[in-house]
Amino acid sequence: MGMTHRPDLLATLARILRAAADECDAISRELAVEQFDWISQAESPIGRRRHCAAVRARMSRGLPGACTVGRRHLLSPEALREVLVGYGRPVPPAESDVVRELRRRLRQVGGDL
Repeated sequence: MGMTHRPDLLATLARILRAAADECDAISRELAVEQFDWISQAESPIGRRRHCAAVRARMSRGLPGACTVGRRHLLSPEALREVLVGYGRPVPPAESDVVRELRRRLRQVGGDL
């Protein structure tokens, strides 16, 4: 009796694992799209060294909006605004939610705004 239900259980578990793997792929693609707008040290208005230091500091404190990908140190636009305020620099206006959503959708189809 136990053997007849075992293949069903294994098939169900396999379906669950495939669904979880698909969800993980979707989440990683979303994160990659979200980080597309992030600023690297090469483009940073505060300079390479300060930018990298800010990324390391945010990561060590567990603050969101900072990560490293290979040798690239990335800050989200919001995190960069916070850093600029800390340095007493002029802060560019925040991007509206509508513009941010349009950029995200354009990136999904391979465009840019």
